[in-house]
Amino acid sequence: MTHLALTAEVERWLLQEALGDPDISELFNDLCERLFAIGVPIERAALSWPTLHPLFRAEHLRWAQGEGAYLYQAEHTNADAPSWRDSPFNHILTHELDHFRRHLKGPDAIVDFPILEELAEDGFQDYVLTASGFPIAEFTEFVHGRTGVMASWATRRDGGFTDDDIEALNHIQYFLAVACRQAIQKRILANVANTYLGPTAGWRVLSGSIRRSDGETINAVIWFSDLRGSTRMSERMDPHDYLKFLNKYFECTASPVVEQGGEILNFIGDAVLAIFPIESDIGTRDAVRRAVAAADAAMRQRLETCDMRDADGNIPEFGIALSVGKVMFGNIGVPSRLAFSAIGKNVNAIHRIDQVTKQLGEPVLATEEVAAQDPDGWKSVGVQQLNDFENPVSLYARVSAKDRTEEAKPDDEAQITREAG
Repeated sequence: MTHLALTAEVERWLLQEALGDPDISELFNDLCERLFAIGVPIERAALSWPTLHPLFRAEHLRWAQGEGAYLYQAEHTNADAPSWRDSPFNHILTHELDHFRRHLKGPDAIVDFPILEELAEDGFQDYVLTASGFPIAEFTEFVHGRTGVMASWATRRDGGFTDDDIEALNHIQYFLAVACRQAIQKRILANVANTYLGPTAGWRVLSGSIRRSDGETINAVIWFSDLRGSTRMSERMDPHDYLKFLNKYFECTASPVVEQGGEILNFIGDAVLAIFPIESDIGTRDAVRRAVAAADAAMRQRLETCDMRDADGNIPEFGIALSVGKVMFGNIGVPSRLAFSAIGKNVNAIHRIDQVTKQLGEPVLATEEVAAQDPDGWKSVGVQQLNDFENPVSLYARVSAKDRTEEAKPDDEAQITREAG
């Protein structure tokens, strides 16, 4: 059978994948293996596509014979990096090409990019790059007015790729783009949902929970932080400076929540509402431990690493409130405009507890259910009446690690005296 006859079987397989739910890494790995099996002598391949992500501008797959495919992501901050600027991929985007080929050995060799120099030194003979664009109507205009997929293929075979090999790769590119488009669209939707809703809410929305009142009651540690003096700062600071300041504040408070596995539900002006769901197989203790660790890290970063400053050059203050309870986690709003959030009396209570942090001058307050998981890490501030709530609650202030160490010194000294005696 000819290359094209064998390639037709690969093309049918790609179309079947496009109708399913392909994982793009597995798809590309399997494609490379199938092409090699039918006689196309690829030993190295790469796939690249622009994406929509707050951190990354593009995603790439690298494949090598015997090693499989692995994914890496290019950050927005590296858009002008030499590795990208001086690459064949950037070259065909800039010049709007669909095909690019370089012989790396022999009289026709042209080695005019750093990556080609590396491949030539590694014994590769030939390099081919193919590209397919997607209609802009359905995808954001990410890079140089074009979006789609680009694939590179390299071989060490003497003489490089044959005409049949090149024809097969050109034929495959179209079907590869069709299959990849489905997988890329899924990844972009997940990126957007995770960015604006969080991983849990985003997954639920993409799974079909998009009607008003869709949701469920869950048990969680509720985490709330609020910036103090924000009204005064917003009046005194330039709007752009204040926006930068808020982002620094959120880095200080919300980033530890994410790092500890919490779910940020809302940025409410200058406040952060988050939850740490209590999983049945782990229990309350682990969720509380992670929420408290996030609070400790936020307070520590405020003093040690966060470089936010108000209009007077001072490090601003914020309060953090923690509680445990059931929340309704689901869609609220009007049928055509919804928000996925947490509601219920425990969410209302956490706002009131934060108000008490201001009244008492305590940066971190928690309910008894939280404090009970680590009694030595908290001190009682008594029973407090929350605004708009009938029954008062017992609240506890966080004891810093330094204070706990100092409190332990008398006992340690007494122990040392007893041992010396």
